[in-house]
Amino acid sequence: MNFIRKILGLGSKEPVNVGPGKKNPQIRVIEDLNPTLTDEDILPVLISSKTQEFDLGNEITSLFHEREGNYAKVVMAHVLLDKNCINKNGESELLHISTRNKDKVYYHMLLEIGQRNFDNFEVPFEFWNPTDKNLEYKVLSCKMSFFASQKIMSKKHMLEAHKLLNADELLVSIPRRELIFVCDKNVGKDHYTHFLNMHSYFVLQENEELEFLCEDIFVVKNGEIYAVLEITQLSEILINKNRQYQG
Repeated sequence: MNFIRKILGLGSKEPVNVGPGKKNPQIRVIEDLNPTLTDEDILPVLISSKTQEFDLGNEITSLFHEREGNYAKVVMAHVLLDKNCINKNGESELLHISTRNKDKVYYHMLLEIGQRNFDNFEVPFEFWNPTDKNLEYKVLSCKMSFFASQKIMSKKHMLEAHKLLNADELLVSIPRRELIFVCDKNVGKDHYTHFLNMHSYFVLQENEELEFLCEDIFVVKNGEIYAVLEITQLSEILINKNRQYQG
């Protein structure tokens, strides 16, 4: 595939300051960790820099993915699971751990603890079947979960996907937060086209409940990202739609 570009060092990089964006936060921010909660409650989350659910103004985050011409960079922040406060869905409340007035040492502490916790976090893969008729090739997904797309950051979880698909290389789509789709990179041409079309559908779908995450597809080998399938056509569509919306 001549449109696959090797990316060196893709993943958790040096912390960066994210400039202020459109602010309409729905997830409560905490400045300091609640002493009644433990380090085991800290988890990472992948979000688009265009998020309206998180307030990223001047936050320290890690850059997960960015390329020239893409719609929005993907960064990693951290949340705290408040098991003392259960929402109407029976889930623990999520609190965004602010790094606005912290140093890099504090952020690297969150990075280390969050990664360790997520490796042990249960978000099981299952074979995806969107219709009554089974797909002609195998696609892994998860039940919709706030942390589903984070599985791409965990070598442990990606090695599980290799095993389930019996594949040396994987294509991983994280079009929107709470979604992840994985298939064997070496599927046939028709199945490859179907996977790209499915990814494109979720990227372009108007869905206010699931925030946009990434228009590119990642290539995983030995449980780690080593290349990116850059889908510039989707970037152009998203940028033009955004311009029309703002205009």
